[in-house]
Amino acid sequence: MVTVYVENGEFKFRGTFDFGYIGFYRDDQIEMVDTCEDIRDEWYDEISEVMDIDTCTDEEIAAFLTDRMNAAEQRIQAHIGEINETFLRHVFDDMASCGNEFWEHEELTVPGFDYDDPDFDFYKMPEEAIKEGHTDFGSLAGPNDGTVKKDSFEQYLRKYKPMFNLDNFLKGIEPECVCLHQDSISFQCSDKYDFAVICGAYDDIDLEDLSFTDWHNY
Repeated sequence: MVTVYVENGEFKFRGTFDFGYIGFYRDDQIEMVDTCEDIRDEWYDEISEVMDIDTCTDEEIAAFLTDRMNAAEQRIQAHIGEINETFLRHVFDDMASCGNEFWEHEELTVPGFDYDDPDFDFYKMPEEAIKEGHTDFGSLAGPNDGTVKKDSFEQYLRKYKPMFNLDNFLKGIEPECVCLHQDSISFQCSDKYDFAVICGAYDDIDLEDLSFTDWHNY
């Protein structure tokens, strides 16, 4: 949870924001672009529903934003499984599109696996997985609010791609910043393995249906 306060006309955050696999953000890593003036102008409809925007103080708006940010965290936590799954799918898709050779980084490998085997193809879906129906994990742009049933991509990775040290990858995610917007919340993170897998991964998550709307990486 966070507390929003005002400093030199800008809103600052104190506390923590749990974004699941995307990272655990603290204090200065939590931010918003809008100033007090921007909020009064651009958030007029939302603010005016709960207070008189012509007479309210910056501190009262900060209290409103505190509730807004904590409500966003609670909503994300209520559907954190789907958020995590979509994040992993974006990461894997990026790895596949660039032929990422993660096995060049020892921390991301698994002892006993022969990565030099000429038949090794990490990005090919195994026939067994296809037979079991692991072909439709849901749209990357789809909602993550429980309204659409999706196969578990994490289960697929753990069962069919055990040569990728998923646990170490998750432990190595470096949270950079999370930012509250009027209708969404954005994040940016990287990894501690010299950006072996993610480098400034960014997305903007719609707070209505929790869909990922603007993924960037590398």
